[in-house]
Amino acid sequence: MTRESNEQLRQVLTLKQNYERLLIASNEQSLREVSYETLQQVIEELVETWYSKIDSLVYLRLSLESQNHIVYFQAEKGERNDFSELHPVSGQIVVHEDMDSALAPRFVRLEAYTGAEDSQQKELEQSLFQLLLVNVRGLAQRCLHQHQALELRFMESEMELARRIQSMLVPKEQLTLAGLCARAVYAPFTYVGGDYIDYIRVNERYTCFIVADVSGHGLPASLLASGIRTAVRAVLQKSWSPDEVLTRLNQLLYDDLSKTRSYVTMLVALYDAEEHALLLSRAGHPRPLYLSATQKMVLPCVGGVGLGLLADSTYKVEKVPLKEEGFLLLYTDGFVESGRKKALRCIHTWLQDLSLLMDKHERESENAMDGVESYIWEMTREGQQTDDMSVLILQFQSTSEKPFPEIDAVTAPPASL
Repeated sequence: MTRESNEQLRQVLTLKQNYERLLIASNEQSLREVSYETLQQVIEELVETWYSKIDSLVYLRLSLESQNHIVYFQAEKGERNDFSELHPVSGQIVVHEDMDSALAPRFVRLEAYTGAEDSQQKELEQSLFQLLLVNVRGLAQRCLHQHQALELRFMESEMELARRIQSMLVPKEQLTLAGLCARAVYAPFTYVGGDYIDYIRVNERYTCFIVADVSGHGLPASLLASGIRTAVRAVLQKSWSPDEVLTRLNQLLYDDLSKTRSYVTMLVALYDAEEHALLLSRAGHPRPLYLSATQKMVLPCVGGVGLGLLADSTYKVEKVPLKEEGFLLLYTDGFVESGRKKALRCIHTWLQDLSLLMDKHERESENAMDGVESYIWEMTREGQQTDDMSVLILQFQSTSEKPFPEIDAVTAPPASL
């Protein structure tokens, strides 16, 4: 081997050793903890490391850029002079195909000029600069993933808070009056839901029961449901006849619902303790189930259109005397859908099953209200829930029977009339 060949081999080995040290130093930097707050500093340190350890490097520029070459950030070393006699190196690598912002740039771009003349050195430098692009892309992606993970945890925390707030607004305790008791069953499809279920003592004579279903799911529907709860309490300050309640609610909510392309179905039931009867009005809502010793049926009450669909909607009211002991179930459509097995359980199947359940509890002298609630939860768990599910169970005595024993209950504050 000639002296010239030995010298070339020595230069190549030295070059490779320098690049190995460069890779070690670069990897140490790229493995550091990084965030959006420190990303630019880490990139600047990488550029400084490469510029100082590649002897032939005259100029190096790394930038985070958009699809349209908008530079979000750049780090450079060296002076921009006449590079006509130098070897140019350039490249770019995609950070994220579907995002393009200062926090999630589309590209990492590299521009460099070196004094390398040997083809082997040029080839090695090209590979090394490509590795630098990969390292910087990895840093940017780690920041993005970290940011997305933080956002996800924050969103989950916010949703959990929303779930707790909404849960506090759903009646938890059984309401017991002289001739009627009520219990709410509520299961949102996601963290929060668009169902609204409530009972409100208007005064000593009247108690208002409401079940409503906001179109859609999740947080938007939940926000609307919370707004409806506030609107209901405002309306009950002046009106408590179910048809007037629905009419006034539609007037209050129409503009907001139409802007958001939403609507609300609702059933309002007003219990008259003196007459032991219910006054019912519906706005596009499913008809309630009525079960007594002599009648098991879908109550044939007239209904109007949902709230938010027509600006001038009016509603009718119907009276249901409670002459014998029984149940009235007010529900959202998720109640029927939650009973799915292989096919949708029709409402008549619910009537049949609940009738058998009532007969069983009467024979065994068990608490029928507990039995009905347990059965609803059992069917919900057995099926696959596809919507928010709410059921308001009203159990009533006949006019001749002994009243329900009074118990302490947490109820909504009475309206000032």
